[in-house]
Amino acid sequence: MKESLEVMKKFPVTSFDAADAGTFGDVLSQRGAVKKLKVGMLGLGYFEYWRMYPALEDIVAADLESVHVRLAAALPECEVVYPGMIATLDQAGEAGVALKASGIEIVVIVAGTYLPDFITMHALNQLPLRPPVILFSSQTGCDVNPQDDYVATMRNSALIAITQLSGSFRKMKLDYETVVGEIADPAAYAEIATVINAHRAVKALKNSTYGLIGHVFRGMYDLEFDRARIKGFLGPEVMTIQAEHLIELWRAVPEAEVEAEAMKLLKRFEVKKIDLEDVKRSVRLGLAMRALYSKFNLDALCFLGQHYIEKITGAPARMGASLLMESDRFMVGCEGDIGGLVMMDLMHRFTGNLPFQAEWGQFDLANNALFLLGHGIAAPELAAGGEAGIRLTCSPEEWGFKGSGLNYEMILKPGPVTLGHFLNTGDSYRMIISRGESIAYPALPCDEIHAMVRVVTPVRKYLKNLIAAGSAHHVIAVHGDVLGVLCKVAELMRVESVVLE
Repeated sequence: MKESLEVMKKFPVTSFDAADAGTFGDVLSQRGAVKKLKVGMLGLGYFEYWRMYPALEDIVAADLESVHVRLAAALPECEVVYPGMIATLDQAGEAGVALKASGIEIVVIVAGTYLPDFITMHALNQLPLRPPVILFSSQTGCDVNPQDDYVATMRNSALIAITQLSGSFRKMKLDYETVVGEIADPAAYAEIATVINAHRAVKALKNSTYGLIGHVFRGMYDLEFDRARIKGFLGPEVMTIQAEHLIELWRAVPEAEVEAEAMKLLKRFEVKKIDLEDVKRSVRLGLAMRALYSKFNLDALCFLGQHYIEKITGAPARMGASLLMESDRFMVGCEGDIGGLVMMDLMHRFTGNLPFQAEWGQFDLANNALFLLGHGIAAPELAAGGEAGIRLTCSPEEWGFKGSGLNYEMILKPGPVTLGHFLNTGDSYRMIISRGESIAYPALPCDEIHAMVRVVTPVRKYLKNLIAAGSAHHVIAVHGDVLGVLCKVAELMRVESVVLE
C-alpha cells in the first residue's frame, strides 16, 4: 500500500486507456504475492472419557496428530493449522480464536471420539464468517476388530460425533462436505484435497483478470459471453484491451531479441514451407503479447486473430500464444473464447500440465475415437515423440498475414486426458466434461495441431450425447484425470455440470 501511494505522488493517476505510462487507477499496479490457502483442522475428543479411561487421552491425541500429518502431506500447496485436540468448551474457544488469528479459509472437522456438538459449534462460532466445512468421519481401521473392548469402541466413536454434527448442521441450514475413511486411507485425504483444491481454484479465479484483445469471432454465438455472468459464475474480470496497446509494444520489440528467439525455434524443430521472416514475424508478436500481459498484470489472455491482429501485425498470433504457454506457463486462448480460457486455467491449476485448445473434428470408428483439430494453441511438450515429432510449418488458414505464417504440426502424445469447456446458457453457465485417452496415431500432414482421443461410449453415441447436451465447438484437453475436481468446481460456481463418458 505504501509503495502504491509513493508511485501515485510521482505520476498522475489515469485510466489505462488514457495514457501509456504512469499510474493506472483501473489496473493493479503489481501482482499480489501468491499465498497458501490456510486450512484449519478441528480435532475432537471428549473430556469425560479421560477420567473414565486415563490412557485414552494420549491415544486419541496421537490418532488426531496422525490425521494432521497426513492431511498436511495431502495438501502441499496449503498451510494446515491445527491448534491441538479440543475436549472441553474452553479448549474449543481457544482453538476457534487460534484459527481466526491464523486466517483460515476452510475447516476440516475430525473426531477422535464422540463429542457433543455444542462444544464443536463453540469453536466455529469464534470465526467471523462461517468458512466451508468438511466433516471427516474417520476410524483406526477399515474393519471392526472382534477383540475390541469398550475403550477400543470409544476410540472409534467418531461416527457418533460426525452424524450428530450433520444433523445439527442440517437443522441450522449450514452447508458442509462429507468424507469417510480410516485414518491411514490415502483415498480419504485425496478426496479432502479435491474439495479444498476446488475451493482454491474458485477463489483464485475470482481474483483473476483476463485480457481480451478484440472480440468473439463474428457469428460464433456459442462463444459469446456476458461479462457480468462470467464474473458472477466463473470468476474472472474480463478487461478489454484495445489493439493499439499491443501494437505500441509490438513496434518496440528489439530486433536482436526477435532474431535470437527466431533462431532458437529454427534450430529446435524440423522446418517445412516457411522461412526466417515467417518465424520472426510470429516471434515478434509473441514477445509483444508477453510485454502486454506484464504491463497490465493479467492472469490470462484471449485474442481474436483472424482479420484483426493478423492484418495489423502481418503475423498469426497462435505461435506467440504457444510460446507464452511453454515458457511462462501463461494461459492464452483465441477467437474470444473466454469460457475455454477459464477451462484452460482450471486444467493447468489441477494438473500442472499445459492444456490444448482444439475443435471437435471427426469420429473414428476403428479406434472408437474423436479426432480433435487445432485452430487453437498447444506447446511442444504435448507432442507425441517429443520435439522430434514436431514440424514448424505454415499456417493452414490465411486471414491477412504476410508470407506463410507459422504453426506447429504435431499430434497429441498418448495418455489419459480430460476434455472440457463452458457453455453460456443465458442465465448461467454449463460445464461439459469427459474422460478420454489420447492414443498413438500417425501425425497427419495437415499443418496443424491435432489429437486422436478414444472414449468409452461408442463414439457415435458419444457425439449424439454431446450434441444433445449442447456444446461449444471448441474443446480443451489436458493430460490427467481431473473430472472429479472439475465437478466440484462447477458446484462451487453454482453452474450445472454435464459428464459425458
